[in-house]
Amino acid sequence: MNLILISHLIIIIAALFSIIYTFGVVWRVEKRLDISYKLLLVSIISFTASEIIAISLPDMTTFGETIIIILKLIFIIFFLAGILEMRDMLRKMDGEIKK
Repeated sequence: MNLILISHLIIIIAALFSIIYTFGVVWRVEKRLDISYKLLLVSIISFTASEIIAISLPDMTTFGETIIIILKLIFIIFFLAGILEMRDMLRKMDGEIKK
């Protein structure tokens, strides 16, 4: 196996562990924390899908590249939304923002 393929496999395995652990948190929490972790879960799933597509299509077509870019765009949008949701929740808990 070459180094690039091994790198992709390590990324996919780590992302799958992230999905499992994030899903475990979503299952146990509620309200705003639940929303934040659901957003993070969607972002991790889209990132993982983009990596799986990247290694499963060695002869990348324009369509394949477009799908990967869209999935990575979904990743960053949902990741940012999850982090912002978490930040707002923590700021309210600390009293920085009035409820």
